[in-house]
Amino acid sequence: MRVVRKLKSVETGLDELLAQAADLMAQISRARVSDDRSMLEGQRPIARIASMQQNLVEARSDIVRVHADLAKILAGTKDIPTNCPQQAFYGPEDVTSAA
Repeated sequence: MRVVRKLKSVETGLDELLAQAADLMAQISRARVSDDRSMLEGQRPIARIASMQQNLVEARSDIVRVHADLAKILAGTKDIPTNCPQQAFYGPEDVTSAA
């Protein structure tokens, strides 16, 4: 249950960061328009926010994959190994010759 709560917290935090970054970009754009400033003045910060948003989207994709992996483990599927083999190597009886 602890893992579920922490996962939900991380997912919520990433979504909140994405929303706040979008709000910040919108405020910068609106401030430029209302102050009648050149587009050049706000380009660098907007580009940096866009880059940050891309990184957040990539992080969000990773956490979605983590969620899926954990769901498979919880469901007991054999897609992800969750135990160790008896031996950590193959013996001669495990190897077939390629003919």
